[in-house]
Amino acid sequence: MQHESKGEIERRYLPFRKVERMNSTFTYENKEYIFHHLENDLIAKSWKIGLFYELPLLEWIKNKNMSGTYVDVGSHQGNHLIYFSKVCNAEKVIGVEGSPYNFSFLEENVKLNKCDNVVLHNVIASNEFDVDTKLYYNEQNTGNTSKFNFGASTSFVSNTTDILDDLLKNEKVSLMKFDIQDMEWFALDGCRKTLEEHLPILFIEWNDSNAHTKKITHLLTSFGYKHTDTFNVPSCIRVYEA
Repeated sequence: MQHESKGEIERRYLPFRKVERMNSTFTYENKEYIFHHLENDLIAKSWKIGLFYELPLLEWIKNKNMSGTYVDVGSHQGNHLIYFSKVCNAEKVIGVEGSPYNFSFLEENVKLNKCDNVVLHNVIASNEFDVDTKLYYNEQNTGNTSKFNFGASTSFVSNTTDILDDLLKNEKVSLMKFDIQDMEWFALDGCRKTLEEHLPILFIEWNDSNAHTKKITHLLTSFGYKHTDTFNVPSCIRVYEA
């Protein structure tokens, strides 16, 4: 049996240390929104000044006026998911967040904002079922949580994987957003049936250093998808439509 070193054990419990947290409240389109977050987290900086993170992208999606089920893969602490639920024309919103740490904020923020059409899954979207996986992150940028240790991580959590095709059975999926820090290929490979059956519009965070971009492009092309737009908000988000 492989044992964790003392340093690994200490890092494993870093997520549970006392870190200053706060609530940010702001108004958008005459509705009030509230987010519980770490004080100095990167995405929370938008909430603190009264904005949804990546708002130009979100407003573009709103203006598409799509109904059906929206799937937010990498829901983090709820920025996009809550916008989908409260502002867009989604009938249902499914959030998939692998990190138990981020998921604790996500659950609370969904309740705080009374998102009644939301279903949440605390699993890692992948092409394998029930595989134990470590996720690395930094409390200054919890949105950059990944099974790949990018070098700036200070903490990690563990969770198991699941396959999106299994989670999304019988769902009328019209939109899927993927923002899971170079883990997008594994999630997409696990939702081939969903893509083939529903051809939802896709929003994928795109990092050219991702080792799997060619495989992602090949997979999407095989289903008739074309790259139709790009947003830099500030991360690069590519839009695919079939």
